[in-house]
Amino acid sequence: MADEQRRQGSQGPRGRQGEPGRPGPQGHPGRRGPDGTRGKPGPQGKPGPLGKAGPVGKAGPQGKQGEAGARGPVGAQGPAGPQGPRGEAGPPGQLPSIEQVLPWLEQLFDAWDERRRQREQEAAERAALEAAVQHEDDAIGDNDNDDSDDDDHKKKKKKKKHGKD
Repeated sequence: MADEQRRQGSQGPRGRQGEPGRPGPQGHPGRRGPDGTRGKPGPQGKPGPLGKAGPVGKAGPQGKQGEAGARGPVGAQGPAGPQGPRGEAGPPGQLPSIEQVLPWLEQLFDAWDERRRQREQEAAERAALEAAVQHEDDAIGDNDNDDSDDDDHKKKKKKKKHGKD
């Protein structure tokens, strides 16, 4: 059991070679002698490389929530909402006196009369212009009737025959 827990290193180097044997009959050296005794065990070996990591364990419990941070800057103004309902009518106001209204009415009637006169004048100008144009058309129409007879009588073109030769 003690051998299993404590691992010994590899065996030491071999011992010295045995001495040469006696020379043979012709004077040659003999065969090698037997090897020496085995050496003593070497020192303890270094530890081997680390093994592969095991499977990952399950996650631990959730930690406490941290403190809230400082409040951020205020955001931009949002879009305006829909318009609310119309309010109640206020108390009736005081009407202007007739002395205050008369100058305004006079201006109004003067502008109306001026506009009516302007429309009448434009209508008269249009009527005069139409009459002048009508008169010119009648004068031109009389002159055209005499010349139109000459233009109607033109010589007929002769048709050329294409011969098949």
